[in-house]
Amino acid sequence: MNIPAVTALALLLGLFACTSAQANSTEPLAGIPALRFTIVAKRAHDRYLFTQGMAFHGDSLVESGGNYRESRVLLRSTESPAPKVQQRMPALWFAEGLAVHDERVTVLTWRENVAQVYSLPDLRPITRLHYEGEGWGLTWDGTQFIHSDGSERLLWRDAGDFAVRRSLTVRASGRPLRMLNELEWVEGRLFANVWLTDKVVVIDPADGKVIAQLELSGLLSPAEKRRADVLNGIAWQPSQRLLWVSGKNWPWMFALRLALPAVSMRPDAPK
Repeated sequence: MNIPAVTALALLLGLFACTSAQANSTEPLAGIPALRFTIVAKRAHDRYLFTQGMAFHGDSLVESGGNYRESRVLLRSTESPAPKVQQRMPALWFAEGLAVHDERVTVLTWRENVAQVYSLPDLRPITRLHYEGEGWGLTWDGTQFIHSDGSERLLWRDAGDFAVRRSLTVRASGRPLRMLNELEWVEGRLFANVWLTDKVVVIDPADGKVIAQLELSGLLSPAEKRRADVLNGIAWQPSQRLLWVSGKNWPWMFALRLALPAVSMRPDAPK
């Protein structure tokens, strides 16, 4: 089929932009040490779910899926992708990352400036929180929410009014690391997906330095990759001390066992 010159140029520019974004997002990680891991479980995942956020409530997994007119939040077992409970979100909302705390799950939206709070385990809508900017990833550090917006900046938000209480710039090898997406708090460490890559970075929350990275490009086979979208979705299961990872429209999720790197956690850390 012949493609009009304007259309072809647009496609080439889009491909160049995507490739450049991926290169820019991974270049600062060249000197960051890789974490070794062992895959201890491989479980079925809903390949129709455009995964945005994952977190555990007890040993049940809470997961959000995005796209307009398709966004939803669900509660499932690690043994089966079938939801125990599921809640559809408004058609004009694009669900993003989520965080679990205090028997509730809070789900961000991409550009709608709304975070919807649901009760657990029944996923009954409770209240809405409001914020400026984009919503990408969200996690809970035991005291406050941590919010990513696709930049190199992380925001700590109050559990009550969602107001910003702290801002931190993430740096790898001294350079700002952008495209931070899904977040997970893991025993005093902050894990983050780097969008458009197969990498998860480990961030010291005291100073924003990237101290380690997980290279996860080998989880799916080449055939599976052709039918799936990017890596996205990380959830720490404290009872088993396992890190579960998946992706948008992935057929599987994987449980990883790894040694956690040391962090400083200095009380006088820069903000």
